[in-house]
Amino acid sequence: TTPQEFEEMMKINYLGCVYCTKASIDYMLKQRYGRIVFVSSLAGQVGLFGYTSYCSTKFALKGLAEALQMELVKYNIYITIAYPADTDTPGTMEELNNKLRPAETQAIEQTAGLYTSDEVAEKIIKSTTNGSFSCSFGVMGYISTCVTSGVGPITRIFDALLQTLFIGIAKLIGMILLKYFYTDVRKRHRPTN
Repeated sequence: TTPQEFEEMMKINYLGCVYCTKASIDYMLKQRYGRIVFVSSLAGQVGLFGYTSYCSTKFALKGLAEALQMELVKYNIYITIAYPADTDTPGTMEELNNKLRPAETQAIEQTAGLYTSDEVAEKIIKSTTNGSFSCSFGVMGYISTCVTSGVGPITRIFDALLQTLFIGIAKLIGMILLKYFYTDVRKRHRPTN
């Protein structure tokens, strides 16, 4: 991946969110209420083979969301950051059908599943409406959200309790999956004699 590709990805995935937020924030500040939704990705929680530039831009959204939430809470403005796995869109289907993704990436992504755009939209709306800071998809997504939540914002007591109860087992499952992913990548790149 060239530095220019990194820069372009950052402009689209990160700065695009910054510009949209900046364009709408004055209205929310005036009314002293608002909701901002950032769509990251499961790849914004777990670094994936073949997605170096993509992952880094989606990870950046988490930092933006956490810092912005702290700055805007006094204005009754809340953030939701969504971490969908693969979404069944024309772009995703083209990548999958034409095998544009490396085999390692495809093997890893299969563990998280494929969601329809309606499923993703419904889940994001539900999470935003109920006041959740994080919006995850499926078991793999929930595990990743628990493990990467760190000291990020908790806007619902229910979320705090679940993360506290499941973080240990989620970390263990995450480590096992990560070990499997690394083993798979190494196997595919073993020199043949």
